[in-house]
Amino acid sequence: MGKSILVVGGSSGIGRATSLLLDNLGAKVIATGRTKKHIDETLRLSARIVLGQFNLPYDINELLNWVKEKTDSLNGIVFSQGVIFTEPFETFRDHELESMWKINVESSFKILRDLLPLFKNGGSVVFVSSIDAFFGEREPSSGYALTKSAIIGLTNALAYELGKYKIRVNSILPGLIRTNMTEDFFKSEFDSVREEFLRRVPLGREGSPTEVAKLITFLLSDDASYITGDSIFIDGGYHTA
Repeated sequence: MGKSILVVGGSSGIGRATSLLLDNLGAKVIATGRTKKHIDETLRLSARIVLGQFNLPYDINELLNWVKEKTDSLNGIVFSQGVIFTEPFETFRDHELESMWKINVESSFKILRDLLPLFKNGGSVVFVSSIDAFFGEREPSSGYALTKSAIIGLTNALAYELGKYKIRVNSILPGLIRTNMTEDFFKSEFDSVREEFLRRVPLGREGSPTEVAKLITFLLSDDASYITGDSIFIDGGYHTA
């Protein structure tokens, strides 16, 4: 691939799968993670990935300075960081809503804005949203849906604004993907709920982080050179049910 790519949240789940796939394709991968455990696990899989530990949203300035020390140019950024709190709307706690907003949305906005000068010859930005932006049948989290819907709005606005710089902006909307974040959903106590959910998935199964990483990698590549402003479902067809 020969590109320089930043993967925010690149040490676990979809972000880790994306970092590893990009690395295998020959990209220079600069990635960030929140926990040392996940970072160490990723580095054991590939020592070539440049990884830094940052706690968003508190360490944004440190992250920005670190990236600028590691590279003077970028061809792409993937925003795969995220947290979720599940709580009914009536009892949703302010600090949880604020945490999700700052990590899932605001951090991405600020990082992209401040690293924009590193895009010297155009490039591609991919945001990881979620089917929860449109569907609320799973564990209640109106706050999470709010943040993931905001990402879609940001995608549309930035695709228009950054087109003049030849920067493409897209988002992806994963369905049920087996990651650290969703692992509880695969415990035996949730078997009946999970089976009911999967009955609405035409392909009848959950997805893997690698499957999502392949879509992200495509959107970062020159093969997607005329795709911008799109929000693409990768949910086994759930959105059609």
